[in-house]
Amino acid sequence: MRAPLTTIPALGLLLAMAQAAPTTTPLKASSFGRIIGGSKVNGRPYPFAVALSVVSKGTLGLCGGSLISDRYVLTAAHCLTDRQSGTPISASAVTAGVGSNSVKQASVYRIRKVSVHPDYDYTKLRNDIALLRLEKAVKLNGGTRVVALANSQIKDGDVLLAVGWGKTSNTGRATDDLRQVEITVGPTGDCHAADSDFTSQNGPQLCAAHNEGHDTCQGDSGGPLLYNNGRTYQLAGLTSYGRNPGSTTADCGTNTVAAFYTRPAYYVDWIARTTGITKQRLLGQA
Repeated sequence: MRAPLTTIPALGLLLAMAQAAPTTTPLKASSFGRIIGGSKVNGRPYPFAVALSVVSKGTLGLCGGSLISDRYVLTAAHCLTDRQSGTPISASAVTAGVGSNSVKQASVYRIRKVSVHPDYDYTKLRNDIALLRLEKAVKLNGGTRVVALANSQIKDGDVLLAVGWGKTSNTGRATDDLRQVEITVGPTGDCHAADSDFTSQNGPQLCAAHNEGHDTCQGDSGGPLLYNNGRTYQLAGLTSYGRNPGSTTADCGTNTVAAFYTRPAYYVDWIARTTGITKQRLLGQA
């Protein structure tokens, strides 16, 4: 996973989503890809996964998100802020695709409000978490559900599942199909070597290093990293950024890259205050 994707250029399959978000400048045409080393998702095992279309400075980009209530989507702050200033973008620049593994077939929702964590540091990608309030409530059913935040202790060697619409290779072409890939957590020491601020898998971030051939990539940012508690999937992380120690580049899916994920449960108090949803409900305890 490379350092953050705030301007993942997109193909025409996202234009239908973008039509709901007015812009005064032409969109730049280019390409986006999908998740590295994974497989296409069949059925609806992840009915909370959301595809976000983001228009920033005339470029149409793609991020992921997770439905945590019928009104709120959780994603990465760097998806919803200006890369140079860290200023939140307008709610009218974002649309959410809900209810389908295919971007083309998703139901499109406008955004009423963008809420970026007040301590978000765009230079270091600290507190890389944000909320979107939808203009209208999503109709929850078998194919569209919410996800609870994982509050379990995560340790090195645990296998989590990343889901997204990002690249399948560093030169991958576009797809609109949701994909999945297993990610092994840790080692914590190697994660610390990649980012000296990282010290624990149970703080504000999770980290996975040396997952050669298996990774999240551009287009996946903000999307879910999932923990299976034996009964259901819970949201353990949000795709944030990748770092390669001693290098200025961090190609997705290489053995030297450490991938970092924001840990939503660490921010449950802020999420509860912002949304009005109780902590018990957010953690799946109500």
